Amino acid sequence: MHGVTRREWTKELLRKKREKERQEILDYRELSDEVLELKNKRVANKDSLLKTTQLLNINPEFNTIWNYRREIIKLLAPSLDQTFWDGELAFTMDKLKVRPKVYWIWNHRVWCLEHYPNSPLKIWLKELAIVGKLLEMDARNFHGWHYRRYIVSTVERLSGNCLNSQEFEYTTAKINQNISNFSAWFQRTNIIEHMLARDQIADKESFIDDEFQYIKNAMFTDAEDQSVWTYLIWFIKESALKEHMTSEKYSSMLKELTEIIELINDDDISFSGKDNIWCLKTLLVIEFIQKDILKEDIKSKSREYLDKLIIIDPLRKNRYLYQIRAL
Repeated sequence: MHGVTRREWTKELLRKKREKERQEILDYRELSDEVLELKNKRVANKDSLLKTTQLLNINPEFNTIWNYRREIIKLLAPSLDQTFWDGELAFTMDKLKVRPKVYWIWNHRVWCLEHYPNSPLKIWLKELAIVGKLLEMDARNFHGWHYRRYIVSTVERLSGNCLNSQEFEYTTAKINQNISNFSAWFQRTNIIEHMLARDQIADKESFIDDEFQYIKNAMFTDAEDQSVWTYLIWFIKESALKEHMTSEKYSSMLKELTEIIELINDDDISFSGKDNIWCLKTLLVIEFIQKDILKEDIKSKSREYLDKLIIIDPLRKNRYLYQIRAL
């Protein structure tokens, strides 16, 4: 790094560093053996709880110890007050800041919230704000988005209020910040399905038109991003959406998409000299819908698309050959 003086590692310093690391490994193994022995003996007291804290501070990915910690807490629960549970939530937050993608930490935090005294609505609302801040730090964290879905569902259950519209706008904001946010696109599919199932979209035709325009804008923004194409394929295949379109409108939408995708693909060929993989894959899906579902009499280009995919995506060659044989 510029402006930072590098430390000179003399033989003596290297020796001390290795010795320190060796001792840390020995200490960790000793502590790990001790805690596992306590677990095997089913020891559940504040001392054993403290030992799990020490071990998880070193290795927060040690799932067996998280499980043991919960067993201890369950047995000590009658003597634990709200201050303890607040401290336990703070403990997991410290770990998440360091290891935000470790499932076992998220899992323990959920368990803490479920066992929090009386599990009041306000603690879940606070948690919704917290997970929002966590996703600000890492907007594509899959575990964070899964956790948010769980928190939202609990808030809805406890409050009796539906948050679908609010969460839909949240996904829009996150996608606008980063179009490659696959988790936000995936969350969007879940929310739309729920909104349609609960009849929460007043003007479905306008909603579909707006969403179609949103997708087209995203396609032109980054034609290389898999998230957009995955969402597009979901959008044109989702039966709950198709139910609110006439066959003529659905067919017209697919034709417009074909023209746009071919244009994007031509641009990619001009720029890079090769076809866009996701353009070809999506064109295959569209043609299947047109021929096999809508029964439209169109000239098939599937063989042409698949031949090109074999060349530009050789790792999936056998899959494309299988599709050719099925034509």
